[in-house]
Amino acid sequence: MLQLACRDLGMDCDHVVHGESASEVKQKAMVHAAEVHAEVLKTMSSPEQLAAMDQLIEAKIR
Repeated sequence: MLQLACRDLGMDCDHVVHGESASEVKQKAMVHAAEVHAEVLKTMSSPEQLAAMDQLIEAKIR
């Protein structure tokens, strides 16, 4: 089972998502982010910012 914590991404949030694959963890993380951290997502509008976030998420999944 893989997981990703919001704190791993520098957020002040105790939420942790779990999944069988990295893509499942990323999908669950994005659903949570859209619901709880929408203000942060709004600041990431450029393709470069989104790619950097995707790389960070990939690196932090364990």
